[in-house]
Amino acid sequence: MVRGSAARTLSFSILIFFLCLWSWVCVEAQPSASQGEAFAMVDGIAEHRIGRNDLLHITVWNGLNVDETMVRVAEDGTIFVPFGIDLNLEVQGLSSTDLKSLIRMESLRYFRETVVQVVIEEYNSSPAYLLGEIGREGAGQGSGVFSLKGRQTVLEFIIEHGGFSERANMTRVQVNRATGEVLFLNLSEVIFQGDESQNVVVHPGDIVWVPSLEVGANTYYVFGEVGTPGIVNSQEELSLIEVISRSGSFTADASRSKVFIARGDLSQPELLELDIKRLVEEADFSQNATLQNHDVVFVPRRNLAKLGDVVGVITPLLGLLRDTVFLFGRR
Repeated sequence: MVRGSAARTLSFSILIFFLCLWSWVCVEAQPSASQGEAFAMVDGIAEHRIGRNDLLHITVWNGLNVDETMVRVAEDGTIFVPFGIDLNLEVQGLSSTDLKSLIRMESLRYFRETVVQVVIEEYNSSPAYLLGEIGREGAGQGSGVFSLKGRQTVLEFIIEHGGFSERANMTRVQVNRATGEVLFLNLSEVIFQGDESQNVVVHPGDIVWVPSLEVGANTYYVFGEVGTPGIVNSQEELSLIEVISRSGSFTADASRSKVFIARGDLSQPELLELDIKRLVEEADFSQNATLQNHDVVFVPRRNLAKLGDVVGVITPLLGLLRDTVFLFGRR
């Protein structure tokens, strides 16, 4: 029987949709085309915003005299400009066009005519993080911290720093914003269908993660009041607290005294009730159960105090999960 990566991807997508529908707290943000902070629009052209540690090559023509200097932007966002001007200029957040105009304006106080050129030699002020299945083996590129060069989309950022590895899952690229926003992007649709709505601009401080097509040895399903309901894969067996932590931890409305694990036959599962408050307050480590492959973790709201209420919510979820597993199979 053939169950390829395409089937597993479709299975994953179906599950995520319904997890979000039933769990009330899905935080997957829709991709937006908002401008990133690493660039400014100047006459319709995206230009890099100059910042700390950027290295600038500045050339000034005053009549027959040509002067040039290499200057690094200081930690306070300023540079020293010689050429007879001898000024400390605040350049943080300016584009190269803005800086050219500023230097020319100051120079014209002393010279009749001035031409200025500003070239950014090194981009160091807007770092973003690239993790996961990046670069091909032996190519010498891969995960790391890289500075944005003005306006760069996720696809441009990945390609510039090694591209996708052979194991990359391009349909589920994750972007974590510094604001806490989380995006899930299908870059396969960008490449093969031209859907630029999935190709968002990278912001300074973003973490871009390209997952692997290879699913971990253990798969856990997490529903309810956690930051990011969904599927957790791991090569190792994880405890209940570890799985909840990897799912974004508890929400403000989560019940910590009653957390449920469903395991075994999904049509007639064994339902375990655990008390995380006892684990934290009384160091009762029996409440931090080691999960089994394909366990289902459900964190209810605090007002779902009765077991019958929990069963009423979790039963449809288990039915959906059972039907999905039937279609695509467990690994």
